[in-house]
Amino acid sequence: MKKIHSNGKLLITGEYLVLDGAISLALPCNYGQSLSFKSHNKNILNWISLDVNKEIWFEASFEASSFKVQKTSDNNIVKWVQKILKASSELSKSKKKLKGTIINELEFPSNWGLGSSSTLLNNISNLYEIDPYDLHFSTTNGSGYDIACASCNSSLTYQIINDKPIVNPIDWNPDYKNEIIFIYLNKKQKSNLEIKRYNKLKKNPDLVNEISNITKKIIRSKNITEFEKFIDQHELIISELMQTKTVKEKYFSDYNGSIKSLGAWGGDFILATKNNKNYFLEKGFNTVFSFSELIKNKNY
Repeated sequence: MKKIHSNGKLLITGEYLVLDGAISLALPCNYGQSLSFKSHNKNILNWISLDVNKEIWFEASFEASSFKVQKTSDNNIVKWVQKILKASSELSKSKKKLKGTIINELEFPSNWGLGSSSTLLNNISNLYEIDPYDLHFSTTNGSGYDIACASCNSSLTYQIINDKPIVNPIDWNPDYKNEIIFIYLNKKQKSNLEIKRYNKLKKNPDLVNEISNITKKIIRSKNITEFEKFIDQHELIISELMQTKTVKEKYFSDYNGSIKSLGAWGGDFILATKNNKNYFLEKGFNTVFSFSELIKNKNY
């Protein structure tokens, strides 16, 4: 039996503009997704997806040689899985056709937005022995930073140059990390739809350099005051770009600290300073993590 694991992710800086070449700061998470594969001799490829409670939320069977669907629990999801399998086979040097059972197991609720798709793509890429970025860019419209996080055990910067991902692992382990918390907003944002909305906007090339510079300043920030200054600047830039209010303006205007959206605006996780967990719990946001609880770092 073959076993593979990939990390979940959070995008701290560069949301949207990472698609156009901005340097972004991304963090792999302690929660991810595992895949196990057991082969057999029948011309069938079984697929089982387990949620965080180890309960089956999706399953299907395919003809191994053609990926024709034999049976499925969801006619919409099976199209996405079939697309991934076909693309993986085409990208493999031997046009690999697997016979056996694939079991996927999430370590976090799928609506958290920590990378249920990216961890899956990275695991499948490892199974088929192909480049995960090739599979990612052939099946999704995202930047690929989440693929970088899937196999990295430290913070990293991510940038797309000439359509190629540039990944630089870094040791971003700020002294003020205990003053940072992450809060789930109780709803999942559809990143692919937000990306389509962004792509329709009129672009300002200067913003790419501006966000890249802010990313560098955030990484170099020596204290929480500097960090707050730069994430506040980042929020204002993206707010104007996307023509929407910041998450602090919308929901947390009385919060005594800085708040930043992470990834696609409008859902998933946010970052807050001042470590005031009770403030968010009292407002009904019950999923709150400290930095060390959520973020993977080889130095912790």
